[in-house]
Amino acid sequence: LRVLLQFANLEIPEPKELKILIQGFGAVGAHAAHQLRERIPDAKVIGVSDLEGYLFNESGLPIDELFELWKGKQVVTNNYFKEKIITEGYRHPSKFSTNRNNLLLENAFCLIPAAPVFNYLGVRSAESPSMTVDRMGKWSLIVEGANTYSPDPNRKAARTRMEQIVYREKGVMITNDYLVNSGGVIFAAQEHIIKSPEHLQIPEDLLGNREGVEQWLKDHSKEFSSISKQRLKAGDKYREEVIRRNMIEHVNLLTSNPDMLPSTAAESISLQRLTAKENERTAKEIMIPIPTIDIESSIQQSAELMIEENSGIVAVLSQNKLVGVVTDWDITKATAEGLSNINLEQIMTKNVIIASPDFSVLDIVRELEQYRISAMPVVKQGKVLGMVNSDLITQRYILEYLKNH
Repeated sequence: LRVLLQFANLEIPEPKELKILIQGFGAVGAHAAHQLRERIPDAKVIGVSDLEGYLFNESGLPIDELFELWKGKQVVTNNYFKEKIITEGYRHPSKFSTNRNNLLLENAFCLIPAAPVFNYLGVRSAESPSMTVDRMGKWSLIVEGANTYSPDPNRKAARTRMEQIVYREKGVMITNDYLVNSGGVIFAAQEHIIKSPEHLQIPEDLLGNREGVEQWLKDHSKEFSSISKQRLKAGDKYREEVIRRNMIEHVNLLTSNPDMLPSTAAESISLQRLTAKENERTAKEIMIPIPTIDIESSIQQSAELMIEENSGIVAVLSQNKLVGVVTDWDITKATAEGLSNINLEQIMTKNVIIASPDFSVLDIVRELEQYRISAMPVVKQGKVLGMVNSDLITQRYILEYLKNH
């Protein structure tokens, strides 16, 4: 970051000099403080806020004590004031204020906005931010723990105004929530990545039987515990890798383009992730159902099926194996030629271009383009699984891209 003019004098403090403010000592903020105690024991959380006010201690707040208080009572600032501060008054090293937003007047190396507030900082007081940028404390880093993203044009404009001053003029690095606070999503994804084996699927004959299901779960508790540990270990590793990679890419983007703002860079990274992930998807994952019909069926039956299923293509089967396809064009052509009484074998396309279930999106696009077709069945060992078509690709990727640009 020091290659950018606004960060030329950036200094990273030693752990014992590292001071942090947390706006919103709730589910995210309390655990952020708890994690800091484990990861950087010498760091000091000097200020926290919640619905009832804020606590401040330049030498560091008793985070372990506040964390336990939060687990029991959810709201900590006023409760801590009543239990610990009020009896000692001004002699107590920690201070309490009922104005929770004034926490953002304090100075620290890092601010963690973890309250469910979109505009924790704002340029215009009319927008009712927690604090206006002309009054904010001095910080070097903002690590967002709350979801501040909004597609609303007015909110995006307000965010841009804020970043132009806070990031570009004041030299405060802003890291967006969805780049650094994605642990929940990462751990939830492990259930899909490390799937439960077949023998740990609840038997169908027990579904609806609450007592039976509870007993079955107890009987398999050791196995579920084992797979949970696997998922936890994998999630821990993946979280560390992903968040570190996100931040490296974020900083690289910002330093390569001095005109870019943090939220723009974060959106760019997010879109790249989504695009890369979608490109890894296979035909089996994105395919849609395709109507099937027996080879002995009539043209009329095929036409009726197309209308019923709203599909321009039908897979023709013989003994449950694909032998051809019939399109709405084939039926229109046969009808125009007066061939409506013949069976499908005489009008179907026999040399069918098919997609393997393992085809990537790029493979699918190449096949559609090379053979100048708009759809093809997804087939494995002669069995029809579904189909992919150009409309599917367009809807899934191009329209989604346009919505985000």
